Amino acid sequence: MWPLVSRILPSIGPILEKPQQQPIGLVAGSLDLLTMLLKNAPVDMVKALFDVCFDPVVQLVLQSDDHSEMQNATECLAAFVLGGKEELLAWRGDSGLTMKSLLNAASRLLDPNLESSGSLFVGTYILQLILHLPSQMAQHIQELVAVLVRRMQSCQIPALKSSLLLILARLVHLSAPHVEQFIDLLISVPAEGYENSLAYVMSEWTKHQGEIQGVYKIKVTMTALALLLSSRRAELANIYVQGHLIKTTAGIVTRSKAKFAPDQWTLMPLPAKILALLADMVIEIQEQHLDEDVEDDEDGDWEIVQDGDTSSREDALFSMRSQNSRPTIEHLDAMAKVLNESQDDDYEDDILKYDPINKIHLARYIADFLERFVHTDRTLFDLLCQNLTLAQQNAIQTILKR
Repeated sequence: MWPLVSRILPSIGPILEKPQQQPIGLVAGSLDLLTMLLKNAPVDMVKALFDVCFDPVVQLVLQSDDHSEMQNATECLAAFVLGGKEELLAWRGDSGLTMKSLLNAASRLLDPNLESSGSLFVGTYILQLILHLPSQMAQHIQELVAVLVRRMQSCQIPALKSSLLLILARLVHLSAPHVEQFIDLLISVPAEGYENSLAYVMSEWTKHQGEIQGVYKIKVTMTALALLLSSRRAELANIYVQGHLIKTTAGIVTRSKAKFAPDQWTLMPLPAKILALLADMVIEIQEQHLDEDVEDDEDGDWEIVQDGDTSSREDALFSMRSQNSRPTIEHLDAMAKVLNESQDDDYEDDILKYDPINKIHLARYIADFLERFVHTDRTLFDLLCQNLTLAQQNAIQTILKR
C-alpha cells in the first residue's frame, strides 16, 4: 500500500488544505479516500497520512458547513484515532495540542445548534476517543456528558440519538465499579423539561432501547442497564418511564385515527422497566440465537481470495490517474470504491472489535446478573417482577431454573 499512498497523498493533501478552492464534491471524495487508506493501515502509514492531513481534516470539522464533508471528516478522525491510538498524541510533538484539536472537533460536532446531519457520525468518533484515549477522556467526562445531553435534546435524527445513547452507555461501563458516581454526575447535569439529566436520559434510553440494532450496540446498552440496576440507587426508583402499551378495542387504526389518538402507555418505575428490557432481551436471544458465534467457511475463503488479489487492486488504482495529473471527483470515487472492496464490508464492526465488551456472551451475562440479583435482594426482585408481563416473567424464570 505504500506506493499507493505515495501517489495519492500529494494530490489529496493540497485539496484538503484549500477546500474552498475545490469543485463541489472533491473535498468529500478526498476525505472518503483518506479514510479508506487509514483502514487497517500499519501505524507508520497512519503517521505519514497524519502528518499531511490531520490538521486540515480537523479544520474541516471546525469550519465546514457541508454535511457530506463533515460526515466524511468525522469518519476520518475516527480512523486516525483507531490507527494511531495513544501514539497519535505525540506525533506533532505536543500531545496537549493534538488532544485539544480532537476535543475541539468533538465540541463542534456536539453543538446543539448544529444540524443533525452534520453530526451523524460523531458517536463513532467519540467512541474511539473513549476506547483508545481513556485516561485523557476521563478528565473531560463531566463536560462530555453535558454536551451529549444537550445534543440529544436538539437532534432530529433517530440514528444520531441512538449513537449518543451508546456513548452514555459506554460511559456507564467506564465508571464501573463505581456506577453510582456516574449516576450522581447525571443528576448534577440539568436537562430542559426534566428534573435532571438522569431522568431525561433514562426516559429516552428505555423508550428507544428496542430500536437499537447491531450486536455490539445491544451488548453495550443492555449490560450498561444491568449495571445501573445493580447499583440499586433510590434515585432510580423515583423515575417513571414509558411502560406497557395500553391496548384499545377500537378496531383497525388508520393513519387519521393514529394522528388524533396516539398510542398510550402506562408508566413504570425505572428499575422495573430495566428488568423488563432484560427479560425482552432474553426472549429475543431465545428466538433469534443472537449470541451464537457461527463461523462461515465461505467468508474465510473470501478473505483468502481478497488477500491474494492485492497487487491487481493496486494496479487498478495506479491506472486511474497518472502521477502528475490533477484528480477529479470521478477518479477519487473510483479509487475509494476499489479500496472499499478490499476492506471488510462492515467497517463499524471492525473498529469496535478492540472493545472488550464485544467478547461478552450476552445471554450468559444476563443470566448471571439475574441470579446475583435474586440472591442479593429477593424482595426487591419479586417486587419489580410484578410490573412485568407474563411472557417476561416466564422468560426470567426459565433462566433462573437452568
